[in-house]
Amino acid sequence: MATESLRKLIEDIAKENKYGNPDIIVKPMSTDGANYSSALFTITVSESGKEDLHLFAKVIIINETIRSQMPAGVFDVERIIYVNLLRKYKDIEIAHDVPLTKRLNIPKYYGCNPKIFEETIVLENLGVKGYTTYDRFKSIDWDYAAKSVESLAKFHALSIAYRENYPEEFKQFVNNIKFQKDMYAGVLQQLYEQRIKTTLSVTNEKHKDKLQKYLETQLNLETILKFSETPERPVLCHGDYRPSNLMHRYTEDGTLEVIPVDFQTIQCSASPLTDLLYFIFTGSDEKFRREHFQDLIDHYYQELSSALQYLKLEPDVIYSKKTFEHDLKEFLPFGLFIAIFSLPIVTVEVDDAPSMQGDGGFEIFTSAKTGSLYPERMNGVINDYFRWGIIE
Repeated sequence: MATESLRKLIEDIAKENKYGNPDIIVKPMSTDGANYSSALFTITVSESGKEDLHLFAKVIIINETIRSQMPAGVFDVERIIYVNLLRKYKDIEIAHDVPLTKRLNIPKYYGCNPKIFEETIVLENLGVKGYTTYDRFKSIDWDYAAKSVESLAKFHALSIAYRENYPEEFKQFVNNIKFQKDMYAGVLQQLYEQRIKTTLSVTNEKHKDKLQKYLETQLNLETILKFSETPERPVLCHGDYRPSNLMHRYTEDGTLEVIPVDFQTIQCSASPLTDLLYFIFTGSDEKFRREHFQDLIDHYYQELSSALQYLKLEPDVIYSKKTFEHDLKEFLPFGLFIAIFSLPIVTVEVDDAPSMQGDGGFEIFTSAKTGSLYPERMNGVINDYFRWGIIE
């Protein structure tokens, strides 16, 4: 059924793009365990005398049980992002004469099918331009990390510009995609409790007791949910900014380019640090953080400041370095939560990756077998939090 509805959508897109009698080739593609909520396809639309149209489609494949545990309309978020938010961002960049090289790079949107159980979004196929995803089993390196946070800084700066220049419109948009924590609280509590057990099962003995005490007294779910509350300075965050949701390539002159994708988890946060910490703790190992953590944090703020200035905003007024550093101290525990919650899935072996097509609910994420890389990556994060003195 999904393939039939996809082909109909592609036929409509081909017609909109002046293909009269095209040959349409649809091929399924694998993400090797990096994507578990969607079926992915590459599409080629061909017609004699016309340039081929290369497309990429993402079809939601989430079962009824998991859908019942999620708010209605959650699967329509990405369409709203491409049709409304990202177009608004482009308008803001044009209005402020932001140089082309300093603008946020995003894939071209072609269309969607919002019908329940057929939810599909169609974008340009970045793969034919040489873009690929980073190997999720490898730690990010400095060049990749630096470029990734540059893109992230542009994304956040545009959110801030939207908030500052169109406050009522921004407020309405935030309300439309607002995180409904009450609907998730029960499921999240269950998942988090199980994730803590998984974490403690691989924690080095020298840290286990103190980590367990810290998680029981300092990093409970109530504390975590505060990060998603509507704040004084709201920022629209990607929500799942990790290497598997970024596309990158090297150009002919050796320049690295990074494009964020998968905007279905966008949410309002009290600080852009939620995205930055998410990226760091899902994509790096202990060695990288020992060598580059503070440098990457500083690089991000420099890029955010630069992006704000291109949008005619003053960083010292909008989000000063002092406020940013204060937020970093407040939000740093969020990185440990992200590692606890995400690393079992980020490092899962391909054959053990959970599927959202079966009959199970969110418990499929806690029952999945952890990969061989998981103990090393998790203990690396735990070592950081002891070394930084956050856990004593």
